[in-house]
Amino acid sequence: MGKQSTRENKTIYQICRENAGLTRSEASDLMEAVSDSKIEKFEYETQEPTPYDIIQMAAAYKRPDLCNYYCSHKCEIGQRYVPEVAVKDLSNIILETIASLNEITPMTNRLIQIAKDDTVSDDEITDFAFISKKLDEVSLAVDALNLWVEKTAGEQGLNLELLNAEKAKIK
Repeated sequence: MGKQSTRENKTIYQICRENAGLTRSEASDLMEAVSDSKIEKFEYETQEPTPYDIIQMAAAYKRPDLCNYYCSHKCEIGQRYVPEVAVKDLSNIILETIASLNEITPMTNRLIQIAKDDTVSDDEITDFAFISKKLDEVSLAVDALNLWVEKTAGEQGLNLELLNAEKAKIK
């Protein structure tokens, strides 16, 4: 492994590469069409990576969360529509999901009442906002779970083929 940089303000790209124990040259060898000089430019923010570059780095560094970071911080569309998803432990993801679902469950009848006329009136806004916020939390938990699966597949050898086969049976 190469010498670690002593630079203080490292970018996420440099941190991820170094945490993977890779030199720029070694990282470049794991990617298609991403040279070590290009990696350096990304790390020193003299050039912005493309989505393709990010996919390559995420795979090489075993950091699928780089894709979410890029979309939620660097892409104009993603900044508007893609929330930042934190990498968490499975137990935290499940507990947060269950807590949000438990808060929504008693509100399902209210949501049906709100939706039946296909509009949200002023007197329904408070309940609708609460339900919408809780659904956003569930959505984030699902995204966190999917990120956990991708990360775990790389780190712990999660059997993705078996998981996907089981999911396909459910459809």
